[in-house]
Amino acid sequence: MLKDNSKGRVTSGERVRLRLSSLVHRTDLILAVIILAVCGVLYYATTGFEKVPDIVSQNIPPEWFPRLVLWVIAILTVIIPFEHLFLEKGKGGLDEDRRARIKPISIYSAVLLCCIIALMPWLGTFLAMVFVCALLPLLWGESRVIVILPFAIIFPGLVTLLFTKVLGLYFEPGVLAKLF
Repeated sequence: MLKDNSKGRVTSGERVRLRLSSLVHRTDLILAVIILAVCGVLYYATTGFEKVPDIVSQNIPPEWFPRLVLWVIAILTVIIPFEHLFLEKGKGGLDEDRRARIKPISIYSAVLLCCIIALMPWLGTFLAMVFVCALLPLLWGESRVIVILPFAIIFPGLVTLLFTKVLGLYFEPGVLAKLF
């Protein structure tokens, strides 16, 4: 309990501060503000997308999907400062769990994904998905080729069929377009 040094009483300002500090996790609040700021900047960037003629718009304008993703991220971000209220151990448990260092596999996975994304204009969407589905399980320690190969071919194939044939969306063909 917070006490006033002169008479041993808790002041009303300290009570309000105590209630607010127990409601919001300070580190998470700072993180949430940063994420919301990035979402705001990226949302503003979508206002500069070119207007696509209706004949090639594929039923949705190009800024629609990025904006939808940004709204979902922003809505989920608003929950972050209050996450400790839903945990059994509260703030202490949350901070204790976060003391563990980030495992190197997380950094390796991020580097691999960034490399594949950088190569995606050349590879194309389908081959990029194949590489992700083949290389990530290998990186994570899966050694059974009999499991990885079908996953690396069937999953991207089904995703491509769903998006290109059922939803009628365009996928960047990349190097495959030159082969066929």
